[in-house]
Amino acid sequence: MTEKDFIATWINKIRVELKKFPNDFLKKDEDTNTIILPTKLLIFPPPLFNTYQIIDEAGETIFSTDDQFKAKYIMYSNRYRPSEVKMPSNDIRVYEVVRDYEKHIDSFLKEMEIDFKRRWPNSKGFFRISTQVFNSLELIRH
Repeated sequence: MTEKDFIATWINKIRVELKKFPNDFLKKDEDTNTIILPTKLLIFPPPLFNTYQIIDEAGETIFSTDDQFKAKYIMYSNRYRPSEVKMPSNDIRVYEVVRDYEKHIDSFLKEMEIDFKRRWPNSKGFFRISTQVFNSLELIRH
């Protein structure tokens, strides 16, 4: 197997097994607020004075919060460029949903790394390969 085959295999595996955020992580009948979003790429710059801002490609602020998990929630939700997203009303639930999604994403990384090291035990290229896989799927991990 070549690295190119490895990347293609993992892209297909993750595409099949990846849960949709946030819907697959919300409870039925959960109390939520609707956040309106532009249907375009959003950017998550570093926090400024403990404020997390989500901006669009033009630099317009789309969402601003002092809660990093709410900001992550918006960024993870933006993968499919929805026009709106349901966010739990309860801050603890926002944290739990983000945490569970990050564990889900991390499980792919751990499994992929084990597979990579088994195939190429002396290679130092895992970061590059995993980045290619995640970028191909438009997956981000903040």
